[in-house]
Amino acid sequence: MRRLLRSVLVSLLLVTALTTAAGARSDKTLAYARDSVWPTAVRFLVVDEKVKVTDKDPDAGYVLFELRDEGKTYRGSLEVMTVVRDKRTSVRFVLQIADRPEWMEVAMLNRLERKLRTELGSPSPTPVTPGPSEPKPDEPKPAEPTAPTK
Repeated sequence: MRRLLRSVLVSLLLVTALTTAAGARSDKTLAYARDSVWPTAVRFLVVDEKVKVTDKDPDAGYVLFELRDEGKTYRGSLEVMTVVRDKRTSVRFVLQIADRPEWMEVAMLNRLERKLRTELGSPSPTPVTPGPSEPKPDEPKPAEPTAPTK
């Protein structure tokens, strides 16, 4: 009975692991302008990754493609969207390849980042958040309130 229970548990774990890999979706956010990365991202897919683009829409920010791997064809998509966080504009890439493990998507996004850095330079630096303002040396400091005397 224990052997059967262990067998069922192992089977459930394997099914769960395979389902997770099949539904993988990876993303990366970089501090570039969307308009400047779009042509590079499409060229990266076609030239560097050698995928077949089946549909693309620059205004909507997506590319649908087919990836050949191990003699099989897998459907994939790359979304390119603008995100604003803390008054800073960046671009988020969301990559999904059906029935392939997540590590393949992550590796592809890392290669895309390297290409962007090569062609466009480093992303914009994080803006410096000003701290509490201190008076300039030649300005008098505001007087601190004193307790009234009796």
